[in-house]
Amino acid sequence: MGIECSEGTPDWLVKLFQDAGSLITPLGFIGDLGFRYLPPDDPANTTTRWLLAVYLIPHELAGGKHDGSSVVAGFSLSITELSKLFVEVSSVIWRVPRAYTDGLAGPEVWLEGSYDSGENVLAVQLHVYSDPPSDEKPSVILNTHTNTLSRK
Repeated sequence: MGIECSEGTPDWLVKLFQDAGSLITPLGFIGDLGFRYLPPDDPANTTTRWLLAVYLIPHELAGGKHDGSSVVAGFSLSITELSKLFVEVSSVIWRVPRAYTDGLAGPEVWLEGSYDSGENVLAVQLHVYSDPPSDEKPSVILNTHTNTLSRK
């Protein structure tokens, strides 16, 4: 499972997302790991923490009756191992809202704690979502006839 990072993404954040992604066990084919974040000084961030979101990017099916469908497979995640990535964990919650909004809202693991970036210990609020945001486009195409992958 790969992740693509935009220029300017802090190295410690890339490492945290890669480490969290390595704890995901697929229950079917999974594509890339997606993430979004807001630093504490971003005007849209109403907390004093880094707001972090992790999710699986959907993949598109090619061939068969589901040709063109965008799907995300299920996965399991060790919450115990995820917690070990942090120097301190103050809260871990499994949230299942009854109604979703656009964007990042759905079943999630919500973890609050402190992460050692190598330079500083940072307050973070990590959300691991079971579904990607509604505006996330597939990054790979899985051909169901040949069982091969291609990049979009």
